[in-house]
Amino acid sequence: MLDTLTFTGRELLLAVVLASAVYLLEVLLFSRRRNRTRQDRLAARVEELERGIAALGQRLEALEARPPTDSTLDALRNQHAEAARMARAGATAAELAEQLGISLTEAELIIALQKSGT
Repeated sequence: MLDTLTFTGRELLLAVVLASAVYLLEVLLFSRRRNRTRQDRLAARVEELERGIAALGQRLEALEARPPTDSTLDALRNQHAEAARMARAGATAAELAEQLGISLTEAELIIALQKSGT
């Protein structure tokens, strides 16, 4: 049966053209599908980065809302630093409490901590 089957040059050329067209169509469809998948992944990554940036922005706002621990805006830290300085200079607990407006117990604790540190 195959012995009697013959193709002309024109039929062979048409078969090659059709096969090439089908191949190109498959390549085109596959590349679009692959690009769509890549775009979906990129979009997901962009969303993830945007969420991260928003979180960092919130953290930055929170940090800006409170004073740094070593600034003059942090009155409590300055008060304790002054109390420690006065305790090292030999001030009594009563003097610390009176001058800095802290409790006598807190002043005694500061003096005890300064004595144990030296």
